[in-house]
Amino acid sequence: MFTSSKLGDVAARSILDAIKQGTWLPGDMLPSQRDLADQLGISRPPLREAISVLVALGFLRSHPGKGVFVVSTDPQGEVASAAVPQARPEDVFQLRLALEPFVVGLVAQSIDAEELMQLRLTVLDMREALDANDTSAAVEADILFHRQLVGFSRNPVFKQVMEQASEAIGHARDIMLARPQEMRAALSEKETILRAIKAHDSAAASAAMQQHIINAGERLGIPIRGA
Repeated sequence: MFTSSKLGDVAARSILDAIKQGTWLPGDMLPSQRDLADQLGISRPPLREAISVLVALGFLRSHPGKGVFVVSTDPQGEVASAAVPQARPEDVFQLRLALEPFVVGLVAQSIDAEELMQLRLTVLDMREALDANDTSAAVEADILFHRQLVGFSRNPVFKQVMEQASEAIGHARDIMLARPQEMRAALSEKETILRAIKAHDSAAASAAMQQHIINAGERLGIPIRGA
């Protein structure tokens, strides 16, 4: 599995297959996200997630203001992300509670204008999906927000740890799909996190993320030890 969502996984594999079949060669720019999402029959949040993973694996490179380009059809050191054996949702939430508040504090210090715009677009996608009663797209945007933050930390170890937890995160996604009425609270919490990041307030961003993860665990009925 490449990503923490089913649609993101399908998109990543479709793009990778096209690269390996020569549809796009090294140096080629991918279609716009709108056009590529239409071609794949998905919304933009899972597409962004797929692109983020392929960038991390070395197949793609994103140039802010220009587009996403193919780098290689077989990058050196490619590794397949493996699910953590017997990882339970409560184990993953415990990991997130330890990791993500620290990560978001780092991001608040170092985030640039392009990265901030990406986070804002993801939150906007989540709001628009909820307004359209598209719970699946809202959940994909919810998951992508967290993945983007880990990516913006610029720490490959953080990325790998979260990739390894993807199966259990996917299980939590299935629970969220069954409880769409609780997604509005998650959106509000993400907006609070985003405001703190925009203000470069590391302490406020970390505190907001910690509370968000605790609240998310409670909403999903997942006990978090030490919360």
